[in-house]
Amino acid sequence: MWMRRESSGRLRDPLSTAAETKVRRSPWSGDLWPGLASAALAILLFVGDVLIPRGATPAIGYCAIPLLASGVKRRGFVFGMTIACTVFTWVGYLVEPGGGAAWMSGFDRIMVTGALWLIFYLVSYRNQVVAALAQQTLRLEETKRELERSNSELDSFASVVAHDIEGPLHTIGLFAHLLRNQDSTSSASEIAEWASDIQSEIRSLSRLIQSLLNYGRIGGGRIRLESCDCEAVLDSLRRDLRFLLAENCAQVTNDPLPTLQADPALMAELFQNLIQNAIKYRRTEPPTIHVSASEQPEGWRFSVRDNGLGIQADDLERIFQPFAQCERAGANSGVGLGLATCKRIVERHGGHIEAHSVAGAGSTFTFTIGCGDSPKTVE
Repeated sequence: MWMRRESSGRLRDPLSTAAETKVRRSPWSGDLWPGLASAALAILLFVGDVLIPRGATPAIGYCAIPLLASGVKRRGFVFGMTIACTVFTWVGYLVEPGGGAAWMSGFDRIMVTGALWLIFYLVSYRNQVVAALAQQTLRLEETKRELERSNSELDSFASVVAHDIEGPLHTIGLFAHLLRNQDSTSSASEIAEWASDIQSEIRSLSRLIQSLLNYGRIGGGRIRLESCDCEAVLDSLRRDLRFLLAENCAQVTNDPLPTLQADPALMAELFQNLIQNAIKYRRTEPPTIHVSASEQPEGWRFSVRDNGLGIQADDLERIFQPFAQCERAGANSGVGLGLATCKRIVERHGGHIEAHSVAGAGSTFTFTIGCGDSPKTVE
């Protein structure tokens, strides 16, 4: 299931919101009247019980109190009213005027007490079922919204992927035709160039397919939450990217990073995409990337800052959309799924990612990994 964006921009699971957020009720809200009515009826029945001689016991009316109190929708209030009615039942037995046989009155009150607590149990069980149904309804609504979003995304994917695949296939077909119809005038260098172009287009298709597989895996699979040492993840990533870093004279530094509940593989992919993006959209000077983190009420807030080309203000939101690419001087175009993949990873961890940049002065990507929110799907 997918998250709901709060006014602050942070995505949050609707079920955890409903379960954890305390709703502030006005003293004149709908809960007040069932509470007042149940309390008033209990007092009225108690007064009648202590005034009427033994015989017909007004205490039987106490059985309606838990039902009336359930309108408050607070289990503690229903429980308190049930205890109060139980106490009233037996106080009434002690102080009621004489009349009928005492054992008959006692038997009646035993039956009233049993009925009271049976009704309390049934009311509590009913409220639990209603709460479970309400949560299930929320899940179904979120699932429906996610299906609508997925269908819309699939439509756009189909057109973009078809366009991106059509170009390389057309080029491959053209050079294959040239190779098949070569004549004696074709030089070895021309044939080698055609073969090289075919290999280049095949590599481009391979990168596109791999990016699509990664994007789909992150969005549709399960994530495994465990203790994730982000500093160890970044150190391991430096080793894996050492040739790329050395080739570009790039430097990746960091402040102390936390250990938190996250999927280590996805966190590594998140950092890798942001680092490779910073190297790809570099200026003439060697790339420098700095990673830091600070604890916030909503979770850990990470910052990945680079000294690259920067991003135009109009593109700061668009860059996280699938296949979105920005025109930046000196940068090679890519598939356009790197930042979209980052966005999915962050949202799967209950967070939100955004970019801050000035064109020509580097970029800073900030994202939160929620400490209290539930991920969309946890294994």
